Amino acid sequence: MNYKPIQATVKQKKLWYSQSMSLRKAASEDALLLSDLSRDVQSRHAQNYADIFKMPHSADFAISFFDEILADPAASIFIAQENNEAIGYVLCKLIERPENPFTFAMRSLLVEHISVRPAARGKGVGTALIKQAEMLAKRLAVQRI
Repeated sequence: MNYKPIQATVKQKKLWYSQSMSLRKAASEDALLLSDLSRDVQSRHAQNYADIFKMPHSADFAISFFDEILADPAASIFIAQENNEAIGYVLCKLIERPENPFTFAMRSLLVEHISVRPAARGKGVGTALIKQAEMLAKRLAVQRI
């Protein structure tokens, strides 16, 4: 694989991304793809915390969840692709809480899900997805992620 340096730093390290990796915003027709991508991390959660997380038994286990999220205007999902193959995603939600007697109004961006295929881990995919969430927060004028 060919890699090129990106001029971003995290803990004083240069980040390397595959030249063939791209990010795109998920569309309504991506529910099955997202369900399948989420199985990797969901399986890991279920193995380690079986009392909390459910084991996914098929690629379509979360289609209705993603259909609902993709229709939510407060949610944004970005898919990482390499050579036209999906290798990860990040799901972000804009959280807006009105002022109340206890707190001031607050806006934040919640990274609710992030998942990278096992074969693509350690190659900067997760970092690129988080950077995409940071850019979304900036566009939304949100200070807290």
